[in-house]
Amino acid sequence: MTGPLRRIRTGLLMVTSALLVGTLLPGAAAAVDADTAEETVGVVRFLTGPDHLTTDGKPAPELVAGIADKGKRIPREKLPTPTPDTQATVTTADEARAIAREDGARYVVPSEKFAEPTGDFEAFYDGITVQECRERSDLSGRPQGWIKNHFAYCQIGVIAAEQYRCTWIFCRKIGSFSARVTHIGTGYQGLREIDWHVYVDEIVASGVSNGGMLTVRAECAGSSSGACFSQPPFDRVTQSVQQWRRYEDGVLYFTSPAQPASPALGEQVKHGTFQFKYDFTAAGRTYTSDGPETSARFDSAWYLPNSTGSIFDRVDPYLRYSLSDPEVDETAQHIYDAQNHADTQTYPKVNYTKTIPGDSAADPLHRLFHDSTRRNQNRAAAISVCRAQWPNYSDNGKDCDEYPFATTYEGSARDQYQANEPYGRFSARALASGDNQEAGSRLGAWYGADRILDGDAFYVDIAE
Repeated sequence: MTGPLRRIRTGLLMVTSALLVGTLLPGAAAAVDADTAEETVGVVRFLTGPDHLTTDGKPAPELVAGIADKGKRIPREKLPTPTPDTQATVTTADEARAIAREDGARYVVPSEKFAEPTGDFEAFYDGITVQECRERSDLSGRPQGWIKNHFAYCQIGVIAAEQYRCTWIFCRKIGSFSARVTHIGTGYQGLREIDWHVYVDEIVASGVSNGGMLTVRAECAGSSSGACFSQPPFDRVTQSVQQWRRYEDGVLYFTSPAQPASPALGEQVKHGTFQFKYDFTAAGRTYTSDGPETSARFDSAWYLPNSTGSIFDRVDPYLRYSLSDPEVDETAQHIYDAQNHADTQTYPKVNYTKTIPGDSAADPLHRLFHDSTRRNQNRAAAISVCRAQWPNYSDNGKDCDEYPFATTYEGSARDQYQANEPYGRFSARALASGDNQEAGSRLGAWYGADRILDGDAFYVDIAE
């Protein structure tokens, strides 16, 4: 093909090529400059669980940022999927308990801790150290973290951030960052506050990430306006990568305001859900990822030894009595029989298959404080059974012990208050007065030390 026809075809090809380039890369000239067609893309992820943490709580080797793949070209659709940035949702007491059951979150407090109540809160509960949190990565490395008790929470995970220069088809990595994050949460007796200590270590960074900034912050979604909040600068910690390498830690403070504790105001309960966020900034761009979520309850219960306090509430609390503890072994045996042999080894006898609550997450006990009349009726119903089975038991140095406890809504008079509840889902037994009173004293001390409010669910565990 020669002459004018060839020149026309060549012109058409050039116009078509220009149109294609203009369609695929808007605003691009016929001669495309690859640099001006690129954009910076960042991905931030928070990763946890056994796939992302080693058994000693360190980032898995494949997550550690490196320079081996720096500049390597990869398809854009193969970029890592970022962790979503979502909003925290408030959970009620019942919803928090449902989450605890789903997660299997529980802790057990031996009653012997309260054999000689000291009033010293620290004698009852230990916080979680950073080392302990990392060593227990089987618990703390889960998405929900580890609630050691009502006042101690921890969670560990890995932040992974990558920066890329991308065309619409391909990307090349220009920076990467990885670090372990340890979150230690503390609840209080005497304060409606939750404190968070955040530790960032095992830092590896390359390329533009080495000059980046990491912000760790938390949001608290409250059950009402102002239920829990923090004010700058205590709602976040922002440091450069180099500063995190030097200092490793920061603290966030949250509080829940309330009026002074008073019967007239009730417990002034507020709930807050904490959602951690991570902002990583490099090459002039900031990208955000969600971190762990948990919830807390703030209260002002005037009838507890410390009238104000805060607890982590996505966990089931258990009080344990031991069959080998000579001070409460009779009480422990009574509860064991009630929980395991209600039909054959408890009184009163009934004409249905008898079960007694309190040992499983599906059938808890609930503290009864406000209704003193109901507590007295619980005791009266139990005493009537003891008198029928063990006449004159009090003359022999014995008390009438009841399970479930008279200080619970599941007590002996439950059938008088709850529709369709049959009589007899309890056990009464005459046993040594000193044993009975010691067990009751420990229960009362635990209620206060663990901030068990009226209506709170709890459980009883028997150590064989």
